[in-house]
Amino acid sequence: MKSLQILIFTMSMMMAYSGFALQNPGGDSILNVKLYSKILSQDRDLIIHLPRNYDPGKKYPVIYILDGSSQDQHIADKFDSLSSLTRVPQTIVVGIPNMSGANRTLQLVPPFMLTDPDKPESPPGTADIFLDFMELELIPFISEKYGASELRSFAGNSRGGLLVMYSLIHKPDLFTGRFCFSTPLWRQNNLLVSKASEFLASKKQLNSFLYASAGANETENIKGGLDTLTQVLKQKAPLGFAWYTYYTPGVDHQLNARVSATDGILQWGEFLGKQNNIKQK
Repeated sequence: MKSLQILIFTMSMMMAYSGFALQNPGGDSILNVKLYSKILSQDRDLIIHLPRNYDPGKKYPVIYILDGSSQDQHIADKFDSLSSLTRVPQTIVVGIPNMSGANRTLQLVPPFMLTDPDKPESPPGTADIFLDFMELELIPFISEKYGASELRSFAGNSRGGLLVMYSLIHKPDLFTGRFCFSTPLWRQNNLLVSKASEFLASKKQLNSFLYASAGANETENIKGGLDTLTQVLKQKAPLGFAWYTYYTPGVDHQLNARVSATDGILQWGEFLGKQNNIKQK
C-alpha cells in the first residue's frame, strides 16, 4: 500500500511540475457539452470524461469537479490509473468550468458568507442556487445521457472547496464523497467550519466521506482553517462518517490539489471497499 502511494505520489509530482498528464491508449473519451440552466439562466459548458471502454449499458459512479478546465483533467487521469489498478471503480468525471470571473466569485460561496471577506459591503454568495442547479438539472442530465449511478462525489479546489463543504451542510444526501483542496475555511472567523460543526453535532449517523487537504507550504490562514476543521471532525464526526485531513509535503496552493488528489482518491476507494464489505455481511 505504502509503496503504491509513493509511486503514484512521485508520478503526480512529476506531472504537476512538468504539466504532463498521463494519457493511456484507449483511455477516456472527452466530450465538450453545453447545458442550458433555467435555474441559473445560463448556458453552462461541461467537460465530460467517460471511462475507458465505456459501456452505455452500464451505470457508473460520477465525480463532479469545480473549476473545470483546470482541475478535471488531472483528476480524470488519476481515476483512470487507479481504476486500472482496481483501487477505485471506473468513474465518469464531469468538469464544470466557471466560464466567467463573476460566476466563480458568486456561485462557489455559501449564502451566509461574503464573496470578499475583506469588504463588508460585498454581496453574499449564491452557492445554494448553484446546488439547486446541480441537483435538479445537471445530475439528472448526466444520469439520463451517460448512465450515471447513484454513487456521486464532489470536488473543489480553493474557493471551490467552500461550495463542496457547504454541500455537506445544505444537501448532505446529494453526494456520498467530498474532496476539499486548499479551502479557505478560515474566512470570517472559520464561519463555515462552525456551521459544519453544528451540522455534524446534530447527526447520530452519516454515511458519507470527506477528504480535506492543504499544502505544507500554504499560508498560515489556509493551514489554520484545516487545523480547526480537523479538531471539529475529531470531536463531532457522527457514526459512519469517514473523514481524512492531510498536509501535502513540499507543495503550495498552486500544486496541492494536483498532488494530494491521489491520496484522496485512494482513501475514497478504501471507503467504498469497506461499504461493500458491510453490505455483503
